[in-house]
Amino acid sequence: MSAAVVTRWDGFLAQVRERFVQIMREAEEGCPMLLQQANFDPLPMGNAWSAIEIRAKQLETKIDETWNAQVEGAFEQAGAPPGAIAYERAKGEALRDWFEVERERTRIKIWSDAGRTFYRRALAELGRPFACVHCTAPLEVPFTYRALDVPCPHCRNVNGFEPGTYMRMGEICVHPLSEEAAWPAWLAMRQAENAWRAARPVTIQHLKAWERAQIAYWHAYLSARARLLPDTARAFDADLRGKMRAFYEQMEREGPWIQAGRPRDLV
Repeated sequence: MSAAVVTRWDGFLAQVRERFVQIMREAEEGCPMLLQQANFDPLPMGNAWSAIEIRAKQLETKIDETWNAQVEGAFEQAGAPPGAIAYERAKGEALRDWFEVERERTRIKIWSDAGRTFYRRALAELGRPFACVHCTAPLEVPFTYRALDVPCPHCRNVNGFEPGTYMRMGEICVHPLSEEAAWPAWLAMRQAENAWRAARPVTIQHLKAWERAQIAYWHAYLSARARLLPDTARAFDADLRGKMRAFYEQMEREGPWIQAGRPRDLV
């Protein structure tokens, strides 16, 4: 009977999910420890995450492989109707999709936490408050990993701030910190892309929703990056167009987009 196959399939998915959660937990606990043990050299932590990511992706692949090699045939032999088989297949697809999102969330959290750790250590290494060289008034330095000019709000003198070696090392974490700030927009972009992939047929509404979601994501990402690296703000518009180039190139292969007159929101 198909009920027995459902039980085995559900048990397999539960086991795979438990293993995935354990791997992500190990990553969140172990990667910060590696960073500390390596005296803030990010290479060992990066190598460890790469190995963890491979293990996680293998679990994602295992879902598809098990369904194709064993489960689908078992349902067919048990006489399950097509609708029931599609429902069970969707369980695996939903779990694999959750794995992908959680893997991204964990990667971003690990590296964003590392970026904040670099920043705190760098401030401690400075060992003194940053003050105006002209009037000695204390100055607040933005969260940044690069040298920048900080105007004094009291005497208007412009002070050069050099973050130091440890702060500059943290610049490798600007990308995940920007991803972290744009996370809700990334989820919305992913949802819009999935809707486009699942659409039968694809309409201009699907493509426009995906375009707007992409623009919103890259706008949030680049805005966060500009806060961390203020000197990138001047190239914001050019960078936004650059990030969207691949999307618009892809739209040139989409019939509904061309038929609608290539209605770009970003021109």
